[in-house]
Amino acid sequence: MEKNNPFDVVLKVGDVNFPCHRKTLADYSPYFQAMFSDRFIEKDKECIEIQGVDSEAMAMLLQSIYKKEELNLLTSQNILSILQASSMLQFESIQKTCIDLIVHEWLNITTCLQTMKTAHQLDLITLYQKARALALWEFSKVKMTDAFLDLSIDQVSEYLENDALNTTESEFEVFEAGLSWIQFKPLQRSRYLNKVLECIRYCDISVSDIRTMFLYPFINEDLECQQILKCILCIKEGKEVREQSPRQSIESVDSDNYMESRQKKIKTCMCIEIEKKETNSLIDKCCRCCTGIQEPITPSDEIQHSNDTDSERDTFSIKIITSATQLLSKSQRTLPFVPCVVGHKMDKNEKRKDINDEIRKSISYNGKPYIIYFQEGKSHHPIPFLHLSKANEGPLEPTGYKVICRGRDLYIIGGELLLGHGNWNCSIWKYDLITESWTYETSISTPRRHHSICCHGDYIYIIGGFGRHRVIMNSVERYHIESKCWDRRAPLPRNLYSVACCTFNEHIFVFGPQVYIYHPSSDNWFVLSEAILPSGAAFTSAMPYGKSIYLTCIYSRELTRFTPHLNGNEKQVSRFESVGSFVHNTSNTCLVHDVIYSFSTDDLENTFVEAYYIAENKFNILWDSVSMENNDILDFSAKHSIGCFPLLKY
Repeated sequence: MEKNNPFDVVLKVGDVNFPCHRKTLADYSPYFQAMFSDRFIEKDKECIEIQGVDSEAMAMLLQSIYKKEELNLLTSQNILSILQASSMLQFESIQKTCIDLIVHEWLNITTCLQTMKTAHQLDLITLYQKARALALWEFSKVKMTDAFLDLSIDQVSEYLENDALNTTESEFEVFEAGLSWIQFKPLQRSRYLNKVLECIRYCDISVSDIRTMFLYPFINEDLECQQILKCILCIKEGKEVREQSPRQSIESVDSDNYMESRQKKIKTCMCIEIEKKETNSLIDKCCRCCTGIQEPITPSDEIQHSNDTDSERDTFSIKIITSATQLLSKSQRTLPFVPCVVGHKMDKNEKRKDINDEIRKSISYNGKPYIIYFQEGKSHHPIPFLHLSKANEGPLEPTGYKVICRGRDLYIIGGELLLGHGNWNCSIWKYDLITESWTYETSISTPRRHHSICCHGDYIYIIGGFGRHRVIMNSVERYHIESKCWDRRAPLPRNLYSVACCTFNEHIFVFGPQVYIYHPSSDNWFVLSEAILPSGAAFTSAMPYGKSIYLTCIYSRELTRFTPHLNGNEKQVSRFESVGSFVHNTSNTCLVHDVIYSFSTDDLENTFVEAYYIAENKFNILWDSVSMENNDILDFSAKHSIGCFPLLKY
């Protein structure tokens, strides 16, 4: 750097002056390189005022380029300001460092919304997509943050009406979130109630939840919103909705005036603006100093009566009917899952030496394990998405390991590195799909391979498999994701490996020689003796859908549907029935929404993607490596299904 040369320019940022060298600034920033060229008047200015940049952020930028040291940005409270300054002034290396740190380490529940806004302003598309993905997926937590309450009406509306918003309970969550946002600044925001209600997908909300909405003070103060909700309620209950006559419209106004006077006693107090950031139930949140309410709000007889069925209730203005119909016509939210499989991507040139002293030979690898996804209608071929580097660190890829996906996290579990040598893969690794980072999760309690895995609630269940000395196991262990603790559960009725299992109606179903049902609450296994498996069936994949479970075998093409009946009704028998057949063996299958996808590899190492559309009862080949581009894909793990599941892809 030019330590011995006098400074030849001053950058004025706010009230702070920063003496600098033109050449140094031009070397690190195309922005300043252009500024100091002959085309701009700043070329000869001694003092240049920089607008729209934070002075502390500017100080850190200059510290970085003059001292040639990497900034510890994670300790900075204004990392977004530094990102903004580096982006505007085109300090590209610092901008890249900021983005990497934000995505991999700084992005979380409390920072994602602000990051999303900043990235949108700076047109940083990748960072914006990452922050938005986290905000959408973690909606139930993000809606409780200060950043959510600080959103503008346009921002909160865009967020709440997004098709990919992850409502973990119901659409009532969206209603409560919107009401919390209004309640934060009621004087300014109460006029946006209608716009907030438009974010709800009423096709997916229950009648009881709509009735509950009438108990909220903001709803009772807005007669138009009341009418729209009443109309929606009538339509959902299957009642006839009629347009009001002119006479009814006049009578309705008189009735509404009466109701409005009754509702003043439950108005929302504006002096609570605000017990900042509280997002408790809004029903009980009226301040009693100016409403005179001595008890928590409960529906009065008049309000209850207004919800009762009568002819007047079923007549509405054409405007109300139109609004209600439009709101009900909005489609359900759809989380952006795509089918994926663990396969191998071709890597012809890589060679490694086996470190095992007994073997000592050079092993040529044909490929690396990859998560490969297929996006129907968007991708023309399977796309290698993520190298499973943590399964590729040893001398060999583990045998019999499993990869599962739970929400935004991938887990690599189990497997044996060198068969017969007691070299087990005991580390469980987790990959965050949003922050794109691997973290060590824990060690597997009991080493095993070719086991089955099932998620239920906050637990991962590991079932059966091969243990030490190639002994087939019946042990069942579960891992609590939040506490990172293991505990042993009741063993299987018999020793099993690589069997199909799934969660269905709060039970775990395992399909071995018989159907075994596990009750998590009582920690007991039961045999569904009435369910007779098809002859020769050895199911390896189970996919629950509606009232049935769809099953496939690794060396079969057939798709089987199992409909269990656990209510003790003797007239209803649990049964298996064939749905039809795929063209190729179903070595890897998964269910995404209402489509079952099959990833297969034949004896000639050709690969195929097929689909079965449940609603249409139709099979279709979507892709094959013989006639289409294969993207260097070697196989889809034909001999053992390492993992095949819906992948979250925002």
